[in-house]
Amino acid sequence: AFILAMGMLVDNAIVIIDGILVDLKAGKPRMEALTAIGRQTAMPLLGATLIAIIAFLPIFLSPDTAGVYTRDLFIVLAVSLLLSWVLALLHVPLMANRKLHPTPTKAPDEASADVPSANAGERYQGWAYQLLRQLLGFGLRHRWSMVLAMVGLLLLSLVGFRFMRQGFFPDMVYDQLYMEYKLPEGTNSTRVLKDLQEIERYLKSRPEVKDITLSVGGTPGRYNLVRSVANPSLAYGELIIDFTSPQDLVDNMDEIQHYLTTHYPEAYVKLKRYNLMFKKYPIEAQFLGPDPAVLHRLADSARAIMERTPEVCLITSDWEPRVPVLHIEYDQVAARALGLSRSDVSMSLLTIGGGIPIGSFYDGRHKESIYLKCLDEQGRPVEELTNAQVFSTLPSLNGLMTEEMMVKLRSGNISKEEMVESLMGSTPLRQVVKEIRLAWEDPVIPRYNGQRSQRVQCSPAPGMETEKAWQQVSAQLEQLPLPTGYSLQWQGEKNASQRSMKYLFKNFPLAIILMIAILIMLFKDYRKPLIIFCCIPLIIVGVVAVMLLTGKTFNFVAIVGTLGLIGMLIKNGIVLMDEITLQLGRGVAPIKALIDSAQSRLRPVMMASLTTILGMIPLLTDAMFGSLAASIMGGLLFASVITLVFIPVLYALFFKINTKN
Repeated sequence: AFILAMGMLVDNAIVIIDGILVDLKAGKPRMEALTAIGRQTAMPLLGATLIAIIAFLPIFLSPDTAGVYTRDLFIVLAVSLLLSWVLALLHVPLMANRKLHPTPTKAPDEASADVPSANAGERYQGWAYQLLRQLLGFGLRHRWSMVLAMVGLLLLSLVGFRFMRQGFFPDMVYDQLYMEYKLPEGTNSTRVLKDLQEIERYLKSRPEVKDITLSVGGTPGRYNLVRSVANPSLAYGELIIDFTSPQDLVDNMDEIQHYLTTHYPEAYVKLKRYNLMFKKYPIEAQFLGPDPAVLHRLADSARAIMERTPEVCLITSDWEPRVPVLHIEYDQVAARALGLSRSDVSMSLLTIGGGIPIGSFYDGRHKESIYLKCLDEQGRPVEELTNAQVFSTLPSLNGLMTEEMMVKLRSGNISKEEMVESLMGSTPLRQVVKEIRLAWEDPVIPRYNGQRSQRVQCSPAPGMETEKAWQQVSAQLEQLPLPTGYSLQWQGEKNASQRSMKYLFKNFPLAIILMIAILIMLFKDYRKPLIIFCCIPLIIVGVVAVMLLTGKTFNFVAIVGTLGLIGMLIKNGIVLMDEITLQLGRGVAPIKALIDSAQSRLRPVMMASLTTILGMIPLLTDAMFGSLAASIMGGLLFASVITLVFIPVLYALFFKINTKN
């Protein structure tokens, strides 16, 4: 934000200092030369500055994660540009009074005259001014040809837009990544730990790996805010891997991924870099519907399509493999007769299986649990479940004793201790259940907005942009026939991108309305703002050209830079339009006023543009904001040409100025 602001905040000062220098060379009295340009351009520059700030307003108003991340652009630019306007009017004339002492080219009495000199064009000498005059002369003589040429360039750039690299947010430049390792649900954590230790030994044998941190069961504490968090599972583990440098990470990531995928086919292994959006998977096709069986069929079809698509890899689903589930049908009549409840049966089954935790102890620093577990006569786990013994927990004697036991208790033939022992006796499981069977079921059925959902997920192949990979997959997946009541939605980066774009452009009409209001207040005319707005679409020509030349990805920050270009173009257009209006008000011939105004604004417009363009050079190599810098550099350079050449042509068309005038 500061780098971008440093390129833009000198624009107002350039206009003021250029006007002072021109007036001093023209021989005007020193005080008049120092103050005239400020009085003349104060309000136009304020309006242009406000419009440049408003161009970034939609970013500030966006509630999305991407908007929150880039909102500082608006804050920094708003403060710095408003201060630059104040300093340009107050501080620049003071410094110019001390530092600028050019040799006047005219006598003071001639310079102070309000009538324009017949040789006013003599001050604009040099190849740049000559080239501009030739372009303007040709454009004003062939206005419709110029308009058609610009429309042709715009259409050509729209065609070229399809060949640009598309993306959302780039991965962060960091010397660390993390590896997610997931075995089928139900796998023991000791198996996960063993595999991770093997992978750790392999990675430590590579010279580019510096440090490794191991975790089993879930994601460690939030050591990094821009990473996805895995669902806790004993079948899950991960490694946090530090490399010697970010470049070594990029160079070796694909090779390590290939090795792990090949050597651990039973597991889903994925190396992930940190990204601002921290989505679990870049591409996610989500099917919604009521029946899990239908969702499985749709997901299998989608998975088959992805496996045939070479642009994607690491295909998986958010549904775990089915697991065996024991179904025991409780026989209420038989169990009640024996004084056994459902909780007695379930509690007894727990003791036969994993055991009931009844306490804990510390083995050194580690807390261990104590389990109560039933075994057979030889001390081995019970294998025949039907012979498993069910014990009564005896919550109450009332309603649990049989009539025979009550008679014995009243007659004194049985003691209370014998009665309790009889009640606490065991009963084989087969006597209290109707059926014991094993079935395969989905361990977890995810839901999305209350509907059952299943996601088929994948990543772009190495060297492939996410947007292109998504286009290849979506073109086939969206042709799948969906039963009634089922739908397909895209999640992952595509959903995040669409949501960010929605919030960004949701507030864009407000910014346009504010810009139009400022322009109408400045010019008190609707045609002049319309001329400037007709030039805005042509920004795309410069943006597309520089993106294709540099190979940069057109992502979210590039869109932010393109929106900022709108404010920069309007700002330059206001300065030129104000000069045209001023010269026409002095009685200069319309055609001459258009040419002289463009020439008079050539130096300030080009200097303001070049300072911003050169200021973007440090950002070009940045992974996050390199595309923003490229879009501003190319778009602003072409926007400057539009301002100086095309706006006078449109002015002549809108105001029907004859070439002979």
